[in-house]
Amino acid sequence: MQVVTLVSPDGAYGGPVRVAQNQSTELAKRGHHVQIFAGARGDVDPSYFGPGVRTRLFRTLRVIPGTGFAGLFAPAMLPSLWRVLKGADVVHLHLARDLVMLPAALLCLIRGTPFVVQTHGMIDESGKKLAKILDALLTLRVLRASQRCFWLTPEEKTSLEVLLGVDNGTLERLVNGVPLADVSVEKDRRG
Repeated sequence: MQVVTLVSPDGAYGGPVRVAQNQSTELAKRGHHVQIFAGARGDVDPSYFGPGVRTRLFRTLRVIPGTGFAGLFAPAMLPSLWRVLKGADVVHLHLARDLVMLPAALLCLIRGTPFVVQTHGMIDESGKKLAKILDALLTLRVLRASQRCFWLTPEEKTSLEVLLGVDNGTLERLVNGVPLADVSVEKDRRG
């Protein structure tokens, strides 16, 4: 199972959604039962994440004005996610400091469902008041409880080390997977 903050027709949330899409599509190709839970804005095609991926989209509400994605909340997602977590092998949280992902992470903690986090550079040592409050209440607890905390760039790793401590054993590099090109199509194009 994967959880991501926001899917929208304009791709406003960018990279984390694309990463979740690529990961889910490949896992489904390899025979895994994959579900995506995501906040949604606008009319999104449920097949967005690819064949074999069960997509559950929930309308987001902006509950804290002026905070960008951090102020989004998907209240209808929580009861559905709670029910499904009981049977999940592992949950991949595309973690950010927002009111979609942090409640989803809290449900994983309460339910005792194993989870990994991928922060996509969105969790760093912020000086913002809201970030400090969220970190103290939940973000750091989630990061420390994760089975793995994935980082992509050296800067992201350094930020996570500042938050978690250099000796944290859960940090692991995960590069962004991209679908392989179809070699037969490429050969036909070149002649």
